[in-house]
Amino acid sequence: MARLPTRDEDISSRHFAWQECRIPELQDGEFLVKTLCLAPAPAQRGYLEPGYSDFLPALAPGEVMRGRGIGQVIASRHPDHAAGEIFVGSLGWQTYSIQKPRGAEFVFSTRRIPRPVQPLSLHLGILGQAGATAWFGLLEVGNLQAGDAVLVSAAAGGVGSVAGQIARIKGARLVVGTAGSDAKCRWLCDTLGYDVAINYQTENLHERLRELFPTGIDVFFDNVGGDILDAALANLAMHARVVICGFIASNYAAEPQPGPANYSRIVYKRARMEGFVLFDYWNRYQEAEQALLGWYRAGLLKNCEDVTDGLENMPDALGELFRGGNTGIKICRVAPDPEQLTGE
Repeated sequence: MARLPTRDEDISSRHFAWQECRIPELQDGEFLVKTLCLAPAPAQRGYLEPGYSDFLPALAPGEVMRGRGIGQVIASRHPDHAAGEIFVGSLGWQTYSIQKPRGAEFVFSTRRIPRPVQPLSLHLGILGQAGATAWFGLLEVGNLQAGDAVLVSAAAGGVGSVAGQIARIKGARLVVGTAGSDAKCRWLCDTLGYDVAINYQTENLHERLRELFPTGIDVFFDNVGGDILDAALANLAMHARVVICGFIASNYAAEPQPGPANYSRIVYKRARMEGFVLFDYWNRYQEAEQALLGWYRAGLLKNCEDVTDGLENMPDALGELFRGGNTGIKICRVAPDPEQLTGE
């Protein structure tokens, strides 16, 4: 990283500088991983701001940018990791990284993929962090039930594009998403099976929610915060569940944003609003992964990746998340998948 961005700057390549260096010799207990794909995430913007994260300290100029990715073990001096294995972890924005296993209590826990599925990017997307976040958010925090009416904000984003599909698969009677363009709205309905998509840029959100949810929203999966959260709170059903997954519309703004005005509806509707992070459920990760893989193989869950090629384009791939430029799960392809995979 070359310099810290200010709050009013879009993140881009001008904040980063690329350096080449020799790969150090492996020490006992270490292994070398070649990066294949990286996953941009809004939290990576927060790593550049001192005091932003409760999990990790801010990065300083000159440090390697953090980033979760999938790679292949090239060489190993660790008894539990062999060359050829596929490995998911905090690889950083780099072509190679030296890794040591980290325990499940660590926020960026690492893991070996014993039976990898191609393309390997799936293990960062619908079978990875995006898919598992949607799974636990809807089914555990949101307590989704068959027959529920569901609203998903940022539905064309990484987690939202999976959340709507899970709601449909699990028998929701109505699945509605919000997005920022007509093209994204068409994609949500035509490709992912959303019943309705609302363009919040051109439509009156309050009116559309009253029209679509005459008896209220049972589950609101929120990735955005701000005005969309406030509109949803005004249209809750009795005993509704509001799942707070992200807040990209408010927490990364240049100026402090006002809180929701309609929070009193939580009391009147005896609703529940709860935030969560995926790592709360890390010891149950395989439960979500197995279900998601089964749906994918059955053709019920669609791969919805938006791929950028080249490590040098990772800064702009991250910036797209804040400009609304991505459709689906943003992935940066660093190197091709290997032809032969261990475990297949």
